[in-house]
Amino acid sequence: MRKILLLFTLLSTLGSDAQAPLVTSKLRLLGTRSWIRVNWDADHAVTQYRLYWSPGNKRPAKPAATPEPGVNHYYIQNLIPGATYHIWLERITAGGSSIAQGTVTAHKKWEPDPEERKELTTNPSSTAVPAGMQLYWQDEFNDALLNRSKWTTNYFSSLNYLNQESKEEMLTGRLPQPAYRLNGSTINLFVNDSLPARLYTPKGNQKISSIQTYDWQTNENLLDNSRGGYFEVRVRRSKSGEPKGVNTAFWFDSPGPDLRYYLEQETVLNGTEGIRPPGQVFEIDVFELLNAQFVLHGQVDKKGTFVHNLATHIAKGYQHENNWVTHGMLWTPTGIKHYINGNLIGAYTDKHKIFAPNHFMNVFLGTYGSGGNVNMEVDYIRYYQWPLYGGNELPNPGFEENSSHAPWEGDATLAAGAGRKGGNGLRLMPGQKAEQYVYLDHSRAYTLEYWSAGSGTLKATVENVAPVTGDLSAAASQTVKSRPAFTATRLNFKTGSERDHHKKTIRMVIENTGTTAVVLDDITIKK
Repeated sequence: MRKILLLFTLLSTLGSDAQAPLVTSKLRLLGTRSWIRVNWDADHAVTQYRLYWSPGNKRPAKPAATPEPGVNHYYIQNLIPGATYHIWLERITAGGSSIAQGTVTAHKKWEPDPEERKELTTNPSSTAVPAGMQLYWQDEFNDALLNRSKWTTNYFSSLNYLNQESKEEMLTGRLPQPAYRLNGSTINLFVNDSLPARLYTPKGNQKISSIQTYDWQTNENLLDNSRGGYFEVRVRRSKSGEPKGVNTAFWFDSPGPDLRYYLEQETVLNGTEGIRPPGQVFEIDVFELLNAQFVLHGQVDKKGTFVHNLATHIAKGYQHENNWVTHGMLWTPTGIKHYINGNLIGAYTDKHKIFAPNHFMNVFLGTYGSGGNVNMEVDYIRYYQWPLYGGNELPNPGFEENSSHAPWEGDATLAAGAGRKGGNGLRLMPGQKAEQYVYLDHSRAYTLEYWSAGSGTLKATVENVAPVTGDLSAAASQTVKSRPAFTATRLNFKTGSERDHHKKTIRMVIENTGTTAVVLDDITIKK
């Protein structure tokens, strides 16, 4: 009764012919640096929508847009990146009006989108996704506009830096822009006689339509993938006519803002000193050309001239043109694996010949060619990582993520029900060990903590891992007697030095050097 009286009082203050809008549930909003997507439940009784928005709390007097009845979304553009917007959607019906409202930030960095997450159920990834990894970043290309919090359209790579004209265009913001179409479920990156408007370089034979996650001009990285992980795309590629310089590629390139990653250590070119260890990749082509060649690039001479790749292969038995194909790559601290349609095609996992980088990489989706039509339609790109919890930087610390205890290695075995809290543990018989290679921040103090039960003896060792060669150097080590009941043991260590934002790879090993079995659980590495 009290609520009815309050509503009657409010209506009276508005006048006898006024009707107070009813504030209903919040809108479903996604904010990016260049647009805000507004979603609502369609209402067939609505005769008119009125949409208002403002970076302030006050609703404008007039609507900024009037979406058609029957629609259920709208894109707000021309935003202030980083600003917080208040949004009101007024529904006009025969019975009056109601208002749904919400608040969203035009995030410069990508934000998880619940609408996109639904795609994992209706359009699942391949079986190559490592059990236990979780989706970290994705683009399903279901929006009408490109998400500029995920992508830049300013195509540029390490090799382009060697071309003075392209370098000048990059530095002055004049790079040619890509041609692409978004249809609500895919993105089609294409080149033809009309688009893009010009060749990428005047003396070249390629127009380029590409998107990427790092902007060379601003030195802005939109995706931190410095811990590696599993990456997957689903694409359909085609060509017609007789185009020149045909290429379609899903690839990774070392970032800028200069040639430091392209050049090898002890090489200086135009005042830039190389920092890449010989044998480490500066470019990974998960697929390129229409035969989907996989390539690891890394051989550059002392004059800065590209010599050859580090490794390459072409998978046989796959039809790539005019056919949907799924391509995946698993990047770990010590290796790189290549998958097609969930099948392992090639693995480069020699721990004394480590191709994998220890820093973030620029991710590209691109189409190249001229004098005809070349298309690459992308259904999705998804990036998975091991989940980390509570400041712990060690994946699968309690052996609960999967049935194989990956990414742990060694000859220890999973012990169901033997864990500290009744879950899984890891059983080490005498002489057995468990080890894991992990990316950590360099030059930082960490503490390794592990719980153990049993009457054996455990030796814990942490070692710094050299890039490429995999050579090990001691960081810390200790031997302790395990107790019958679960007891925590700690070991402090400091990671070795590295450059700038690079990660330091460490090897952590726990070995049973006693004569009776020991069970491990809840292992953490924290700053």
